[in-house]
Amino acid sequence: MALVKVLRHGQVTLPKEFRDILGISEGDLMEAELDGTRILFKPKAVVDKGASPPAAAAAEQQAWGKLSARQLERAYGEAEPDYSSNLIKEPNPEYQP
Repeated sequence: MALVKVLRHGQVTLPKEFRDILGISEGDLMEAELDGTRILFKPKAVVDKGASPPAAAAAEQQAWGKLSARQLERAYGEAEPDYSSNLIKEPNPEYQP
């Protein structure tokens, strides 16, 4: 659990680890929600209302792609070892190459 300090005008700094995991960068928009005694922040992508539906869908797809890429990079970063087939203890009888 990270401890953050409320600054002037109610500003808080999200821990770098959280920003990295969620792919949050300076200038990104967040939705704030009051949940009882907790404040929940959710990253949001903005879609231009004047954009055509395919353009809006493309913007949403790009935002999801950015988040997915960061999550995969975090899960399978450079520290992830390579796994070879000789590590398989039991072959999968249903596997079809």
